[in-house]
Amino acid sequence: MRCFIITTFVILFLVAPAYPMTVEEAVQHALKHNPDLQALRLEEASASGQLEKARLFLMNNPTIGGNISRKDKPEVEGGGAFTNYGFKLSQEFEIAGQRGTRIHMAEKEFARVQVGIKDKERVLISEVKDSFTKVLALKKKNGLAREIVQLKEELLGYTRIKFQAGEISGLDVNLAEVELSKAKREHLLNEREYRESLLALQGFLGLSPDMSFALQGELPSELPLLPDREVLKEAAFSRRPDAKATVFEVEKTKAALKLAKKEVIPNVTLSGFYDRDELRNAVGLEISIPLPLFDRKQAEKKEAYARAEGAKIKSEGLKKTIERDVEQAYSDLATAIEELSLFKKEIIVKAAENLNLLNLAFKEGKVGFFEVRLAQKDTIEAQFAYIEAQTRTQLALNAIEKTTGGKLK
Repeated sequence: MRCFIITTFVILFLVAPAYPMTVEEAVQHALKHNPDLQALRLEEASASGQLEKARLFLMNNPTIGGNISRKDKPEVEGGGAFTNYGFKLSQEFEIAGQRGTRIHMAEKEFARVQVGIKDKERVLISEVKDSFTKVLALKKKNGLAREIVQLKEELLGYTRIKFQAGEISGLDVNLAEVELSKAKREHLLNEREYRESLLALQGFLGLSPDMSFALQGELPSELPLLPDREVLKEAAFSRRPDAKATVFEVEKTKAALKLAKKEVIPNVTLSGFYDRDELRNAVGLEISIPLPLFDRKQAEKKEAYARAEGAKIKSEGLKKTIERDVEQAYSDLATAIEELSLFKKEIIVKAAENLNLLNLAFKEGKVGFFEVRLAQKDTIEAQFAYIEAQTRTQLALNAIEKTTGGKLK
């Protein structure tokens, strides 16, 4: 009894529990633990630091300097030596409003990084949902492949009985054995594809490969509503983070160009000093302004102008890309709904009815092996095609959500 208890505990510790996980739970887990997204969030801290720096009252630190020297007195003055010393405090000031422009530019960059993270989240959510859908589909296909193996084994058993009774030839038995072997091979291939898709999903979620979890969910069986095309476009332009990011990028590059023009105006440096020698103490104020004779920020202005124009072009290009994305997503969903409707109304029901009738007729000896084999083939193909139609429908729904930047209300 003691050995049994110890063995039970060992098994419980060694066997990893399978945690149930829905698609929404998978999305939330990915948003928290996906490595690429975690790395991207660090850019937000960097942009926040640049904004904090831009808001400093003075961009340059004050400079303090000093001097000390020893001077010998002439003999006529009694000889000896006197120590001279002094110090100076300097501060550079921007006088053309560069600070406000720099703050504006940093704010737009910070906003761009934030919506960039949101856009990465949008893409990641779509990738997780697509991966989750494919795993569900392959899981369902794997179960169907297992049922097909059982069906082929059952058919082989009936075929052997009929062969022993002299009702069919040995060729039919050989064909049934070949069909069973094919079914087992397809089952193995489906299992391998299922495991590969599960590993891909674990990668998106940031899970280790040895983490065991069970997916909960179903592929769509009811026909979804087809949204209005113009509503999709309006939602995409107003909600997608990458569209907002291009707007912030354009505004940032405009501010950068404005800043480059303002930096042509030289900064003023004010200095207060104190000097002492053997004759006097001197206190005063100095002002210095660099003369922009050679460097007038020519390169900086050209670079800022080029980036501003590039941001405009990128923004216009993204608008066209979004329009194409919406058109493609709408077309894919419309086709998927039509295909799924066709399966639900006609193909699946009729194929299953034909198979049941022919199986019964084969057992009663009313039809031959080839008729049953053909009916099985048609039904199996229809069932796999139905799973594909369900998968395409869910992927099309995921694409609509990705294209519009979220779920439609």
